[in-house]
Amino acid sequence: MKRLKNATGFTMVELLVALVMLSIGVLAVGRLLIFSQHHASQGRRETIAVTLAEEIREKVLSSEFIDLVATYDNVDTRLPGTVTAACAEWAAHVAEQLGSTGAGEIDVLEPSEDPEIVAGMLTMVISVSWEQDGSTRTVPLRFSICRMGS
Repeated sequence: MKRLKNATGFTMVELLVALVMLSIGVLAVGRLLIFSQHHASQGRRETIAVTLAEEIREKVLSSEFIDLVATYDNVDTRLPGTVTAACAEWAAHVAEQLGSTGAGEIDVLEPSEDPEIVAGMLTMVISVSWEQDGSTRTVPLRFSICRMGS
């Protein structure tokens, strides 16, 4: 077959090359969408964990200083026997928001346990953790509380 000199259009080879290039571009965009969705999910869970840590921090700050150790020390939401009545709602929120792999821990450090803590103060360590992609992610929150007044 002779090809006409003034024929316009694409050859089959040009069309196949264009389709291959388009396919590579579409696959790259698809991969980018999957990657961004994964990181958005991770960021969402980190935000939830920070919110949960702040939730129990607010409850701690509204409690009487004298009751802090008895109410909040050694609380672990994975161990129901350690969850006090004051922490029960928070433990339920941790399980609800982060699923079965979510956990919240609270430790109260006194001056005898940490030389950096000044007498008359307590340091609270709140950790919220969850499993994601085969590893444990943890958001820690550490703050100190001073007894005011007599």
